[in-house]
Amino acid sequence: MRKGLAVLGLALAAALGSGNPAVAAEDTSRYIVRFEQKAMKSKNPARDEVISHLQQSLRKNMSGLNKVVKSHKSARITPLWIANAFAINASADEIKKIAAMPNVAEVTKSEYKIFIDKDIKKEAVKNNPAVIQWGVQKVRAPEVWQQFKIDGAGVIAGVLDTGIDGKHPAFAGKILAFKDFTPEAAVEPTDGQGHGTHVSGSVAGSDGVGVAPGARLIVGRVFDTKGGTTQDILLAAMQWMLDPDGIAETNDGPKLINNSWGSNDSTNKTFWVAVENWVNAGILPVFAAGNNGMWGGKVGTPAAFPHSWAVAATTKTDTLAYFSSQGPVAWDGAPLMKPDIAAPGDQIISCAIGGGLVSNSGTSMACPHMAGVAALMYQADPTLTIEQVRLFAEETAKDLGAPGKDGKFGSGLVDAYKVVEKILANSNLARAFDAYESAIKAERALIGVQAVSPLAEPLARSIVERACSLDEGQFRSLVITVAQNGGEAAASLLKDAAAARTARELHK
Repeated sequence: MRKGLAVLGLALAAALGSGNPAVAAEDTSRYIVRFEQKAMKSKNPARDEVISHLQQSLRKNMSGLNKVVKSHKSARITPLWIANAFAINASADEIKKIAAMPNVAEVTKSEYKIFIDKDIKKEAVKNNPAVIQWGVQKVRAPEVWQQFKIDGAGVIAGVLDTGIDGKHPAFAGKILAFKDFTPEAAVEPTDGQGHGTHVSGSVAGSDGVGVAPGARLIVGRVFDTKGGTTQDILLAAMQWMLDPDGIAETNDGPKLINNSWGSNDSTNKTFWVAVENWVNAGILPVFAAGNNGMWGGKVGTPAAFPHSWAVAATTKTDTLAYFSSQGPVAWDGAPLMKPDIAAPGDQIISCAIGGGLVSNSGTSMACPHMAGVAALMYQADPTLTIEQVRLFAEETAKDLGAPGKDGKFGSGLVDAYKVVEKILANSNLARAFDAYESAIKAERALIGVQAVSPLAEPLARSIVERACSLDEGQFRSLVITVAQNGGEAAASLLKDAAAARTARELHK
């Protein structure tokens, strides 16, 4: 699928390069051209079906482009099928002709913008007596680890940010894939600003900083040290998250993506279609609500989208952080209550670039706490839909504001223990065996066969521990289900679980 689009891009570039050589590169600007998106016919499509549909749609829409405009060799066409769009360098006259094409929905200029707010109360941490940070404790993650043997193992979480310090010990063995979309184009996981390292730590960092330390990370470096980038670069990174290895048939993308970024504009739809296609592909979009609350600003976009999950920030005393943006917002004249849910975001201690810890504040810090809880939920039941994740988390949240969902806290402070307990009451361990086989496939797609398995092995340990806690009747039922529906890897893991149960009985 990807090869076809690459060939299309080269062909278009060649065609566009055959025009008037008098058109100079400095007379052009970078534009994003988006076509009308048609809904898929199938309900609940698989991720590869969504990717194939998007790529085919864009190929069809772009097929007549070379008949409309001739340009210079530096057109730099970038297919952005995630949004049924493409980016192009074009002159004002050329873009008018493109905009007049009957299948074009909109044309916007791709500009450099700041998407990450300046650090709020950022402070170095020299002496940190806490073994587990207060935010992690506040969402009750340690109780989930201990009581249910669930820590996010087997779940892939995506992070789009300023990068990640791959040498920080809290991320050892946790980074499955990294791609740098900034002009620096670093090959190894890196972060020159620190924001991405901090939020990644709150999602999955070890040593008490992460809510889901068993989860693994796919990280896209999108923003520079100022927290800025262009819209076409950001869309390209969002597209990569949907298909990291460039092969639609391998289900190697994340289950959720942490987005501690956004704008103060509550009505901008630049990323609407991209987020919508994440959801169509089964990826949970977790977004920071924004830090405009101190000025009375509303929840910004993309967090304000109906299909985004907007996270507000709370303090140690369960009050709303003064900077947390509030709602409601409105779409097409209809009010929509935002934010959706709240998590700790004030004076959060997490990973610092170069090693060690740093304290920072913002809804950027609340967002990864919620993302970490979502990873715990997905380990508890990998078959959860996005609607179920949002519904269960909001139903079990601690209501802190006006009764019901309000414009400050959303549905309230997320409670990892309550929501995982609710999920497990309506789930069974057989689903985890399916997730184990999926983890093996995703791992091979991203990093190949390794001596040490960073994704599937931790999940296997968790499954064996959970299997040991079942009574004899529950375990027999599990054996029957896995034998009927599981593959070779699941059958092998089931034998390990049976052996562990026998060993435990012998050593009582």
